[in-house]
Amino acid sequence: MPVTTCKSTNIQTAKEYIQKAHESGAQLCVLPEIWNSPYDTSAFEEYAEILPNVGDLLSDVIDCREWGESSKFLMQIAKTTNMYIVGGSIPEISNDDKIYNTCLIINPSGKVVGKHRKVHLFDVNVPGGICFQESETLTGGEQGATYFDVDGLGRIGVGIWYVIDLYLYELVVRLLTISSSPQTS
Repeated sequence: MPVTTCKSTNIQTAKEYIQKAHESGAQLCVLPEIWNSPYDTSAFEEYAEILPNVGDLLSDVIDCREWGESSKFLMQIAKTTNMYIVGGSIPEISNDDKIYNTCLIINPSGKVVGKHRKVHLFDVNVPGGICFQESETLTGGEQGATYFDVDGLGRIGVGIWYVIDLYLYELVVRLLTISSSPQTS
């Protein structure tokens, strides 16, 4: 999905992709990491939004006014299309002014059923080459495994990572363990 420096354009693009998925009969649509913003540490603060929490609905009028346009859009389109939406990720600003790389999972009624903050941030500094450090702007999340159940598809795990490493292996093993036991969260 192409991303621009204009948040409203990015939301419109996401809407078009989600509608195409819906028209083709999809029950679930997954957006890419940082789909509403340029993937640049200098942009994360500018594009960061207050996000809803697990259990929140758009009808929660008092809290809803504070949420950013990207999360409201995800909740509305999930309900309109009657689909599960795995919202890739959005720069989130927390109550204590920390910025997270956060994925929202929305069910077909527009309810937030999962919220995952990227745990392992991407920091690289190659002398004479690339230097990119998410930790300059972002704070790592604490929850290692986020999952949700989808009627007809089963239990789905969500994570955000940058490289296949030991952490990914551990996350997959954890999700497999969770998938074979009743949901508790």
